[in-house]
Order: sequence, then C-alpha cells, then structure tokens
Amino acid sequence: MKRLLLVYFLIMHSFLYAQTELPENNVLTEEVPEEAQVYQAEDRVQYDTKVNLNKANAVELSATGLLTKQQVQDILHHREVFGKFMSIYELQSIPSLSRDTLTLLSNVVDVPGTLTNHHSLKSILQEGSHYSLTRWTRKLEQSSGYKSNDKGIKAYNGSDYNLLYRFRSSFSSIYQLGLSLEKDAGETIQWKPSERRYGFDFTSGYLILHPKKIIAQIALGDFHFRSGHGLVFGGNFFFSKNPEYWQGSWQLGTGFRPHSSSAEYGFFRGAGIKFHHRNIEGSWFYSYTPQDGTLQSDGTISALNIGGLHRTNSELSKRYNTHLQQTGGSICYTTTNNKWKTGIEYLNTQFEHALISSDTYYHKNTFQGSSHHIGGAFIQYNYYAGMVFIEAAFSSVQGKAIYGGIIHNLSRQNTWIMQCWSSNNSFRSFQGNIPSYSSSLANETGIYQAISLSFTSKIKCALGFSTFTNPSPSYNKKGPTYGSEWIARLTYQLKKKTIVFLQFRWRANEENFKTDTSRYSKLLPLTRYYITADLYHKENLIWGFHSRVQWSNFEFPIREKGYCISQSINYRWSPFQCTAQISVFETASWDSRLYAYEPDLPMAFSIPALSGKGARLCMTLTAKVFGKNEISIKATRIKYSGIKSMGSGYDEVGGNEQWEVKAQIKILL
Repeated sequence: MKRLLLVYFLIMHSFLYAQTELPENNVLTEEVPEEAQVYQAEDRVQYDTKVNLNKANAVELSATGLLTKQQVQDILHHREVFGKFMSIYELQSIPSLSRDTLTLLSNVVDVPGTLTNHHSLKSILQEGSHYSLTRWTRKLEQSSGYKSNDKGIKAYNGSDYNLLYRFRSSFSSIYQLGLSLEKDAGETIQWKPSERRYGFDFTSGYLILHPKKIIAQIALGDFHFRSGHGLVFGGNFFFSKNPEYWQGSWQLGTGFRPHSSSAEYGFFRGAGIKFHHRNIEGSWFYSYTPQDGTLQSDGTISALNIGGLHRTNSELSKRYNTHLQQTGGSICYTTTNNKWKTGIEYLNTQFEHALISSDTYYHKNTFQGSSHHIGGAFIQYNYYAGMVFIEAAFSSVQGKAIYGGIIHNLSRQNTWIMQCWSSNNSFRSFQGNIPSYSSSLANETGIYQAISLSFTSKIKCALGFSTFTNPSPSYNKKGPTYGSEWIARLTYQLKKKTIVFLQFRWRANEENFKTDTSRYSKLLPLTRYYITADLYHKENLIWGFHSRVQWSNFEFPIREKGYCISQSINYRWSPFQCTAQISVFETASWDSRLYAYEPDLPMAFSIPALSGKGARLCMTLTAKVFGKNEISIKATRIKYSGIKSMGSGYDEVGGNEQWEVKAQIKILL
C-alpha cells in the first residue's frame, strides 16, 4: 500500500508548486513571520545537512522555526501510525501543513535514499539557486570625517558610501558557493596586494561540497564550524531568551557552514573536512585568519579589534597586522535509534603576536599568552517529547566550565526549557556561544528557565526567568556581582488576520558608579524594564498593518523613561511591494534608548537604536523586473528636536536631520 502511495505522490509532485521553488512571502499561512526569522532568512536555506524526517524528534522539527507545536506532533503521529516516510511528498497527506509550509520545509527536511543522488550539470543550473546582489548605501549629510581641515586633509580616506556585492550559488545538499565584497563608508577601493588589498576592503568567499558518502563535507575559504552545545564551538543551542520563540536559537546539524555575511570577524579561513561512517562522524579543520590588532612596542597585542572599519590612518595601521592560526575538530557517535549522541571537541588557537591585555583590575583573569587550548565533551539524549544534554569543557590554565539543559514538550502546545551553566575565572572560549550574561562565558554561574503555554487556539502565554552571579571582578564590576531577568509575553490571535501581543521585560544587575565628588566608584543596582504592545493585521494578500508601542525605564541611580510609537503599512500589488513606517520616540539619554525594528531591503534587516527626542520615517519599494529579478530602494529620514548636531568625533553631523538612501539590485542567474 505504501508503495502505491509513493507512486501517487511522485506523480502529483510535478503539479505541486511547494516542492519546486521557495515563495517570496509566506502569505497564506496563519502564522505571522517573526523578526528573528527575517534576520536568518538567508541562512535558513543553507543547511549543511537536511533534517532526516525518519529520525528527527520534536525538538529538531520545532527548531526549523517553520512549524507550530501541533504541526510537529502531527508529523510525529503520522510517522508512528504509518511507519517511516518513503518520500518527503508524504507530508502532503497531513492536513495541518499548508502549501506554503511545505514549500519552506522542502529546503530543510529530507528522506535520505528515496531519490537518486545523480544530478546533471543542466539540472543543477536549472533547479539550483543562483543569484548576484549589489547594494549601495549612503548618508546624504556628510560627517566631519569627510570634510577637509585647515590643511586640506580629510580624516576618512575613502568615499562616503557603503558598497556590497554578493554572489551565491547552491544546489540542495550538493554544493554551496559564495563570494562577498564590501567597502564600508569612508574606506577606499584600491589594488595593493602587498597590503592585502584586492579592490574592496573586505573580500570573502567559500566553497562547501557535500560528497554524500564517507566524506560528508569539504569546506574551503571562509566558514563557521558548529559542534556540541556551545562551550567550545558555536553549538546547536544558541543564545535566545525569548520564551515563546526559542526555536530561532536552535541550529540544526553539526559541521561546516558558509560565512555568508559581511561581518569581518568571528569566522575561520582555511580548509575543513567532515566524514561520516555508520554511527560515527568526525570533523577537522585548519584556519589562518588575518586580524586587526593593537600592537605594542614590545611586539605584543593588547586587544583584537573586531569593528572591521579601516577609514582613518590609525585604523589602517591596525589592519591585518596579526593573524590567528586555529586547528580543531570533533568526533561524535550517535546510536542507531538516534536517541543518544556523544562527542568530544578540541580547538587550539595560536596568536602570531602574544595577547597581553592591559594591567587593570578587570583584565587580571583574562587570557594572556600566544597559545590557547580548549577541549570538551558532551552527551545528548533525544526522546519523543524532547531532549536533554550536558557539556563540559576545559581550557588553558585550568579553566573549567559546564553547561546543560532540557527541552520538554509538556503537551502538544506547551513547552518547558531549562538551561544552566557555570565556569571558573580561568575559563576562556574564543568560539563558544551560550546564553550567559557576559558575551563570552567566564567566571559566571547562571540558570535560565522558560515555559510556553497555549490556553486556547487563540491565546498563548510565555514566561522566562534567568539569574546569574559573577564571583569575582569583571569589566566595570569591582567585586562579586549578581543579576536577574524576567520576560513575559501574552499573545492573542483574532481569527487569521490579526495577532496582538503584550510583552514585559525586566532586567537587574550591579555595575560601578562613579560620582562627580568621589575618586572611587562603588557598586550600585542597575535596573531596566521594557513594555511592548504589538498589533499585526493582514487584511488580505495586498494590505498589511503593523503597530507597536514601546516603553522603557532605566534606573542607575536616577530614573529615566522613554517611549517609541511605530506604525507601518505594507502594500503588495504584483510586481510591486511597498512598505512605509514612522516611529516617534523620546528618551532621556542613551541609557534609556529603545530598539525599533523597521522594514529594510530584501535579505537585509535594520534595528536602529533610538534615543533623544525625534521621529524616524522610512520607506521601501521593491519591484520585480524581467522575471524574478528585483530592484529595491529605501529612503530613511530621522529628525531630532532640541539639538544642533548629531554624533561625535569624526562621525559628527551638523544639524538635527539625517537622510540615508539604499539601492539594491538582485539578479537571478
């Protein structure tokens, strides 16, 4: 019977739009796309290994960010009742999965072995994804860095626009190829191989192959490596403290992924290989990455600069003046039933110039030297309703850390999450990433718990709590400190067209405070809390409205308040799509600032920080031309009240108004 069903699905798939191409917008489903999904739009179609429908548990399916809890349970129930999937097209028989959901799933899930792996060059060119993108950005009012002084000299050497070029080519799980070229505003375009300048200031490229057999991946160029859960490498469970949308923090699969952004720091540059034989998979890589460093007279570096800006002579003097040589990898074992997974990881980092930080109270426990080693081990257990894991790591100079967590589906609609971590003051991890308070886990103990509940099909509630302690001094904190955070969110869906949510976030910790009358600073409690009310309404496939009100409170030691009101309108009429948003804001200072998400060009996002008093208006327009090629433009205007200049230093702009223009061309090849 199942073979007859397979034949039926294979015949029908040729008529199913959902299996052949990705739609531009998921406008037919009930779920409103979250902002986190927009941020990761490009990465979501570049999974190194697709999710195996016959082995995936509830956590892995939820982590795609494309399925509701009910849809996840429906898929698992179908597999339990009818047996293993024989084809991805079987998903069409599950009523809760819409056409658009199936379209998105076809990029991230698979049933291995059901179809041939042979693909001709013609099929790769016709069915693969290939595009080039060029984006130009410029602020119309020039800052002081572009203006000549009395001697006719400009602080910024280059022109006042940002230019980005991207080329991407990929075909399912066969290969991924990319090239990125970028020039930030103020940087120059010049060809000087002796200074590692090849036209654009930043050049990045990658090629990742998926041979499929024993060799699972070959990575060349710029890439990221994921393994374990985050103590040694960027693991599968990434930082996310939103109790309702934790799925966006879970990264599927281990191994190599392309460095697809224009960020100039935090990636490996070299070669890597991943093999897979039966229940064992292993990876190894070598990386030699240029870095910006602050060189000292004794030949050491006091800090690595991660901004990636090379506009002034001072910034240019630090450009690629040191290197990081890194070697590492992992070996993992997974049981046949996919319930248990365990592995070990290792990373060695060699500094071309020894890293010796300045001798201050908060640097005394930081890493010092030219060679750093870190190794770790983890174990993970998958069960029908969730997953539990624990990971331990050891770094140079007796550094120790442990991290563990559990994700459990209490029912079809309710999820509970807990994570906890602890490290001593000697632990350092240059590639780690866990939900600790500090950006890099060091000298901290903490716990995070969250629960997501669905009272009815329309009402959802989520609650999260975290607390942490720092037993010894750290940056801007003289002595042991503590902190905690609460976040609560209530969501109500009105039919299928409108979603309303109310969110409260409260955060408290301790920091040094220095008064004008005292030479010495003392620890004082610092408290922030935010209230957000949001309404999203999509009238039909043409009109959409989004309203948001934000309110902030900052106390350290005096109280400051701020608010931001945003309203956006989206209009879609083929082949055009237009979005406009206005935000009115007022805050007492930068400390009480608010971050307001705003529309941006396709494959880009914008979350400006708003402080002071003023209004921000933006408008985007995208048009399809000559098939599915796109031309997009965006204009943004921000105007402040009660000020005569904006910014400081070389970025200072006279007046109280700033315009920014973006233009983009995306060509499908």
